[in-house]
Amino acid sequence: MGTDASHRQPALFFNYVNLERRVAADHLLRKVSATLDLSFVLPTVRDCYGRCGHVSLDPRVIVKMLLLLFLYDVGSERELMEQIGTRLDFLWFLGFDLETPVPHHSVLSKARARWGAQVFERLFVQTVNQCVQAGLVNGRLLHIDSTIVKADASKGSVIPSGPELVEALRQACQQQAVKLEVLSSEPEEGSPVRASDPMAPAPAVPPLSGVEAAPAPAPARAEHPQIQPIPCALSDSVPAEVSLTVLPQGARPAPASPSQPALEQKLPAPKRPVNHTHISTTDPEAELARNKSGVTELNYKDHRLVDDAHGVITAVAATRSNVADGTQLPGLYQQHRSTTGLKPAAVTLAGDSHYGTAHNYLFCAQEGLRAHLGAASANVKERGKLPLSQFVYEPAQERLRCPQGHYLGYHQDRPEEQVKVYLMEDPANCANCPLRPQCTQSKQGRSIKRHVQAPLLGAARAQANSPAGRYSRKRRQHVMEGSFADAVNNHGAKKARWRGLWRQQIQSWMIAAVQNLRVLLRHQAGGPVRAAAAAGGGRRPKQDSQSRWTDRMLPGAFGGQLAHFLPV
Repeated sequence: MGTDASHRQPALFFNYVNLERRVAADHLLRKVSATLDLSFVLPTVRDCYGRCGHVSLDPRVIVKMLLLLFLYDVGSERELMEQIGTRLDFLWFLGFDLETPVPHHSVLSKARARWGAQVFERLFVQTVNQCVQAGLVNGRLLHIDSTIVKADASKGSVIPSGPELVEALRQACQQQAVKLEVLSSEPEEGSPVRASDPMAPAPAVPPLSGVEAAPAPAPARAEHPQIQPIPCALSDSVPAEVSLTVLPQGARPAPASPSQPALEQKLPAPKRPVNHTHISTTDPEAELARNKSGVTELNYKDHRLVDDAHGVITAVAATRSNVADGTQLPGLYQQHRSTTGLKPAAVTLAGDSHYGTAHNYLFCAQEGLRAHLGAASANVKERGKLPLSQFVYEPAQERLRCPQGHYLGYHQDRPEEQVKVYLMEDPANCANCPLRPQCTQSKQGRSIKRHVQAPLLGAARAQANSPAGRYSRKRRQHVMEGSFADAVNNHGAKKARWRGLWRQQIQSWMIAAVQNLRVLLRHQAGGPVRAAAAAGGGRRPKQDSQSRWTDRMLPGAFGGQLAHFLPV
């Protein structure tokens, strides 16, 4: 029996330490290193570096560090650098040895500011291409959804301001985000304080070309000593003499004098949405939104398109939290076409009622897609009105007939909304109608907006409500909720790591790339049986059962078409 000395002197030299032998053969990072293709990184960022001066860290190593950050859901970049120095598998993955100095955590933030978002988008596209080449994407059934991402800012940073200045500040911050990041990463000469320190004062921002520099605000005003200006880079849309200020709670602005400019005079204005009149001083691009728990916070929104075959994410977009989900469908589908390059014969797009708008139905019809989208409701029944389906359209007379036999005649066109408005010919008919309590409360009688493509929309809604459409939406709930749950539980997608919309887009790309990479590794670990099934070499019993379900539920030609886009 051997015993270890309690006060053994450590060895001075380790001449035969081999990290290759210290990392297991089936380690996750070995599979990632063998699968991930980073050959695009150097050509993409080559123009971001000069020809002289200090030699930077290899950009591929920086990309690997960020992959580790999201793959292992490390809490922060500082913590990542600490773990790199203590974990042999991280050192091996990055190509370091025991004596290689670990870079400073600011290397990652400076790289993001220097590169922009292009290299991270290329990384996501590269993972999608590898999944397509492995046969993990067929493009027949696509699911679309979004989730709320909590911004790295508190509600205590939200202040009231004018709607014009709020929008101008958000646009200016979005346009100048990269420039401000580069300036904040360079400390002043002779200053011992790092510019990346959040407690360090913000560096001076040079004025934009063609815009006069805004005068520095006074440290205090006689009327209100607690007024604090918000530092920002103003865009061309904001006059140079205007500064965004906030009053302390309970204080009132001084009355406008005749000598004051017109911009400073407070005019009565109608009530606006809260995000038009309030802004966060910490993250101006984050907006207040209510999450599923009913809590209002500063959030962003993450949109994604997922292929049904193996759950590969083929399109990603990050927006402000109050952007409507339905507005992102065309862009996500075009991104899917660009990243995958697939053109299957029949494509089905599944989404909930947030995507079932007239614009999306028409887009799917134009692109030849099966729109299995839940119909967006105007809640006419909840508002005490009969729905449009209760009215009969008579194209010869260009009018609608209500359930009581009265007619609504054509009133006007609204090209911007692509609708036609119909009004009750005689308001007295509505006044004496027994269905008035559940139809309208207007003194002028019932009015209806009918889309100019109403027949096409009716056919699309009927297809969405078919058994195949209901099955697709049920399948979408399982696939999309699983994709978002995996991102939240394993890769930190619940909260934004950085501030700013373009940095949130980088986070969305990185998390989606990591998830696709894991799908690709699971496919490779399945062996030749799964690979043959993915390539069409065999059918699994689940496919046979789904085919029998299709023939039983939808016999005939339509059932044969449905079998093409059922999940494998």
